Amino acid sequence: MELLQLRYFYDSANYLSISKTAEKYKVPSTSVSASIRRLEEELGCKLFDRSPNRITLNDKGKAMRDSLTLIFDEMDRMLQTVSDIADDTKEIKILVRAIRSLITDQIIQFKNKYTHTRFQLVADFKETHFDDYDIIIDTESESYIGYESLKLGKQRIFFYVPAESSLYSRKYRLEQLSQMPFVLMSQQGNHGKIFSTACKNAGFTPNIVAQVNDSACFRKIISSGIAIGVTGEYAASVDSNIHLVPLNVTDFKFEQNICMYYKKEYNHGNVANFISFLRENITKDNLLT
Repeated sequence: MELLQLRYFYDSANYLSISKTAEKYKVPSTSVSASIRRLEEELGCKLFDRSPNRITLNDKGKAMRDSLTLIFDEMDRMLQTVSDIADDTKEIKILVRAIRSLITDQIIQFKNKYTHTRFQLVADFKETHFDDYDIIIDTESESYIGYESLKLGKQRIFFYVPAESSLYSRKYRLEQLSQMPFVLMSQQGNHGKIFSTACKNAGFTPNIVAQVNDSACFRKIISSGIAIGVTGEYAASVDSNIHLVPLNVTDFKFEQNICMYYKKEYNHGNVANFISFLRENITKDNLLT
């Protein structure tokens, strides 16, 4: 018997709807239904009376719901008590697949306020063990089934060159850049995938001369003029000492919704504080367009 099974049952009992529960947890209805059936098998009894397109609680289901109401109320109070502890030192583990520089800035600000908080940032586009993380920052995706999702904003993607580059102040079609060298943060990353697909559609394979996993190095390579960079607008503007400008590529117009993903059961203590902090700072202050 798992907590998520009980949550699925409890919400379905209150909604009297499998589909509404599935919508809340952002999972397929079949997953919720199968989970509740496994719970019934473990208990050795039915909790719902089922008919086409409708479920109703039977007496055992009502007793289960009433008991869980007391349990979940107490659990919520306990989590609130935990979240109120100022010196919560649990390490917050974040998988960052977008706006890494912006998230780093937010962590610095948060640390100035909550000095005991520890963070671990992982930038890995091949990672699949999502349950290892308290928070995931990525573009809008259907990959994170069972996670709460909060849209932080939009980010446009451009080709960047130094302000003094001879390429600036002209219009291009993507195919006109086919012989130019490019630098990426990662071909497996979101920007790399968009760029590769766009080049393929334009009929050429891009000449990628460098891939770097450090944003400062990435911007420095672009500023040197040895390669055109492909990245989001925030990443290009984060360093005031390096002035990068976007090229006007008429057939390359892309933007991404950036989201924060987290499990509802992880949303307490310093994790909850940081989630609220990001929500306030990024969405309220329009740090992303």
